[in-house]
Formats: sequence, C-alpha cells, structure tokens
Amino acid sequence: MKNSSRKSGGSAAPNKKQSSRKSSAGAGKKGSSYEKAQTEQELMQAAKAKDKDAQQEVLFKVETRRDSGVLLAFITFTYRVFHPQVTARLILYGLLVLTPGFLIDIKWLKVVLWAAGAVMVLLGLFRQYISLLISRSSDQDYRNGTLFTYEFTQNDASFYSGDELTAYSNRYKNIDAIYHDEKYYYLSLTSRAFFVLPKDRFVTGDPAEFGDFMYKKCKKTCRWIPARLGNRIRKMQSRRAVAREQKNRK
Repeated sequence: MKNSSRKSGGSAAPNKKQSSRKSSAGAGKKGSSYEKAQTEQELMQAAKAKDKDAQQEVLFKVETRRDSGVLLAFITFTYRVFHPQVTARLILYGLLVLTPGFLIDIKWLKVVLWAAGAVMVLLGLFRQYISLLISRSSDQDYRNGTLFTYEFTQNDASFYSGDELTAYSNRYKNIDAIYHDEKYYYLSLTSRAFFVLPKDRFVTGDPAEFGDFMYKKCKKTCRWIPARLGNRIRKMQSRRAVAREQKNRK
C-alpha cells in the first residue's frame, strides 16, 4: 500500500506541472492572437484613414478673380457655343441694309440705310466688347475683386466665392458639360451655374491633365472650342475630313 501511494503521489506532481505548462502556453497563444488581431485592426484603420486623406486631397486647385479677361472669355464663349450664328447674321444683314444706300438718290433715306447698316455691322463685330462694358459696370464681384477658388478631389468638386461655398458636386455627378479653348476651361453644372477656369491660374495640378481627369470622373468629353481664327479654321477642316471619310466608308 505504501508503494502504491508513493507511485500515485509521484505521478501527481508531473501532472500539475504539465497542466500549468499547458495553461501558460494557451495564455501565450491567446495573447499573441489578440496582439495580432489588434495589430491588423490598427493597420486597417490606418489604411482607411490614409485612403480617406487621399480622397480628400486637392488634386487640382484654381484661384482666380473675375477680371476683364475672364469676363470677356465668358461672353465670347457663350456667343460661340450658344449663339454661334448671330455674329455672321448681324454682319450679313448690315451689309444688305448698307447696299441700297449706294443706289438710292434720296439723301435722308441714304443716311438712314447707311447708319442702320453700319450699326448692325459694328454690333456683329464688337458686340462682345459692348457686353463687357455693361458687365464691368454691373458686376459686383468684378468691382470688389472677389477671389474665386475651385477645388477638385477624387470624390468631389467645390466652388468658393471668397470664403462662401457657392456650388458643390458630389462624385462629379452635377457637372453637365466641359469645354476648353487656348486659355480657359469652362464648366457647366446642372444647377445652371457656370465657371471659367483660366489655365494659367492653376495653383495645384497640371492644367494639361485636367480635361482627362474630368472625363474619368464625370464621363463628359472636354470639348475643344477654339477662340483663335486659325484654330477654328483647322477644326472646321478636320470635321469636313472626318465627314468625307465616313461618307466614303458608307
């Protein structure tokens, strides 16, 4: 009996040691897995914060004022895009009114025809400058020298007048159309807001890459509307060449 008790007593001590080792090993595994999970969570949070910062980072920024150049660019653009035939018609009608004045002998009628025809021709040639004079006298932002700031991130576009947010496009869904010429970009929003972005006033980002960036974001092609006569002629020639090619294919 003594021998058996010794055997049983001798076997009890190793079991305690083994159990303590197992419990300490289990605690070590739990601790390491917790630390690993905590590290992964911190990494995920850091990645999310980094991604959020990247989305909020301003990729393109324009700071401009509504000076005479910007006003004239906006007026000329609206005439070219929204009323493209008015200038040609005014000049044509003016010449048609002027011509009878050379054939009529009645002096007062001759003077009336010449005056009316001259006014129509001058309106056709210089109406954008007349509109500029009117805008300069009535535009409060022009007289106050208000600073306009336009910011473009990965997710949105913000338009500020001074410190006031005047327009906003979440995920670029409100941008309706994009145009550009030799010196400016023109953005139209569905809210009927319209913005002129001078290419030489980009303080952040390359203006040459802005058109491609906007196409990726809002899927609107940046339309080329040249202001210079030589570029306008070349555009018309390229259009005719494309039309002839399409016609030949058919």
